[in-house]
Amino acid sequence: MAVPFEIAVAAELLLPYDIFQPQAEKASISLVSIDDLAERFQASVTATGSRYAAVVSTPLAFVLSEQGKVRYTSRSNPLKDACAWVPPHLDLPDGCFSKKVRAGAGCEVQKRSTRAIWFSDWERGGTVLEETRHLIPWDQTLTLLWFEDGEVPPQRFRDDRDEVHERGDDENDGLLQELDGKLRWPGKRRRR
Repeated sequence: MAVPFEIAVAAELLLPYDIFQPQAEKASISLVSIDDLAERFQASVTATGSRYAAVVSTPLAFVLSEQGKVRYTSRSNPLKDACAWVPPHLDLPDGCFSKKVRAGAGCEVQKRSTRAIWFSDWERGGTVLEETRHLIPWDQTLTLLWFEDGEVPPQRFRDDRDEVHERGDDENDGLLQELDGKLRWPGKRRRR
């Protein structure tokens, strides 16, 4: 999804990378830290949150939702590398804290641990921390998502026996699988 023009302009003019990145990296992961950075750089919380997610080395995402639908997501490079994608125009996912806060569970900053329900086609598991704030006058929800342990969980895959394994944990990665006595033949298509 393309960055909304006003957010891109604000980020480039008000939050120059060379000055903003070191301060963002030192800040704790929270909407309060984004508020502090926004005040320090005299930028909007939305532009600052977007820039914050884009420059930090922690796998996290900043999501702006309007009227209960995702309008824009900014992801850190580690989250992009892991293919963690929050689809645009997605309704706030059932079970997420942002949906509950928008529905009236409060409008203040709150935290809650959830599974990775935000990310499309996510099979890695992991516990995602979600911090959210609902801005009632504009019906906007700001959400900050990051992994509980600060790292993206390893990729999982299924083998022919439907056993789930995690990639990268086995010292034999890249080697042939153990023989199980079952012969697997190639498809019926013939080579030319």
